[in-house]
Amino acid sequence: MALETPVTTINTLVASNPAATDGLAESDNHIRNLKSALLTTFPNITGAMTSSHTELNVLDGITSSTAELNLLTGVTASTAEINYLDGVTSNIQTQIAGITTDVVADTSPQLGGQLDTNGNSIAFGNWTIEVDGSNNLLFKYSGDTKIRMTSAGAFDVEDDITAFSGI
Repeated sequence: MALETPVTTINTLVASNPAATDGLAESDNHIRNLKSALLTTFPNITGAMTSSHTELNVLDGITSSTAELNLLTGVTASTAEINYLDGVTSNIQTQIAGITTDVVADTSPQLGGQLDTNGNSIAFGNWTIEVDGSNNLLFKYSGDTKIRMTSAGAFDVEDDITAFSGI
């Protein structure tokens, strides 16, 4: 009879053993090998396992301690979402609280891209800059259009272009 020796973990078991021709007297040795492999492979399991293979596969690659994982009780996040936290070394709320949305207090605001007004105007005191339905750029003072730049690039000025004399 072919008996695996030494059996250290599950991956050292031979799938084809015991052979159909092996005697019944060796079956206890095979059972002992199975027990040995299971106990060596899973030394810290002391109770029934209720996790499915899908649940166990979610943990693949996570190197957190049990205490750290217990903090996530009730969290319904994917592995990718949890990985966003990789490298976070302080309380997330503290980091979020440190983000300013006060443009006045931010002495060096940066857009990082184009500013989309989403159909709103930009106000400077009584002046506003906005885009009308024909995609013309309007410069208004107290609601009255003073300068219009058409989508073709032409300028229209209220009253006369001489309004710029003296600049």
